[in-house]
Amino acid sequence: MGPTEYVFHIDAFTPDTLPMGRLAEYLSALAQLIGHAEHTHFVRVEPGSAQLVHKVDPVDAPKVEARLYQVRAGNAPREALKAQRELENLLANDNALGTLTERDTGKVVVPFVGRNRPKPIAFPPFRENATIQGQIVSVGGRDNTAHAQVQDGDVIHTNLSMSRDTAKKLAQLLYGPIVRLYGNGRFERQPDGVWKMLTFQVDRFERLDDQTVGEALADIRQIKGNRLMEPDAYWNVRNSEQSEEDEG
Repeated sequence: MGPTEYVFHIDAFTPDTLPMGRLAEYLSALAQLIGHAEHTHFVRVEPGSAQLVHKVDPVDAPKVEARLYQVRAGNAPREALKAQRELENLLANDNALGTLTERDTGKVVVPFVGRNRPKPIAFPPFRENATIQGQIVSVGGRDNTAHAQVQDGDVIHTNLSMSRDTAKKLAQLLYGPIVRLYGNGRFERQPDGVWKMLTFQVDRFERLDDQTVGEALADIRQIKGNRLMEPDAYWNVRNSEQSEEDEG
């Protein structure tokens, strides 16, 4: 069994008009889309509309086929879906349509909407009171307005500004407990529909209790008459809530 060939069609270019730099961008995104780089090879650009031909060695052909099916279904690995979005952006910016097809069968494996992608709804940036919480990982600034960064899991909030007095107090909690910041943020809707916080002016903050659930539950159980250890504790709570509703 020989290698499997795939062809990526770009209707807005021919081999003579496709810039080398743009070709490199398309090939880079295609490599991420297909994966299995050690067994995927670029072959040529065919005439007509620009057709980027690449082949997959037999050893990885079934894996690539499965991966591309997942891309079309929308449940592929993160890097493959990211590459799909990059290809859509390249095509849209080039006012082009694209398809990834299987050479032998002519079957469209992954279609791309490109220039026919629905235009995102534009919303002007707006300001809104909000809160941010996480661990303080940076505090500084040389002018009258100080700045900080807060990490919440994998997300790092930047462009946070505050008075120097607030910054000095936050600096004492650097790499320490979780804090909640209160203030006013400026938000903007991105083309992918996600809202991004552009700036955030901190007015005040509070230190959050960093007890674990187990520790908090242990403290509650120390309260006399808490009844949490009784077999019917849940129903006792529910009956108590129902009684309060009836009395209300």
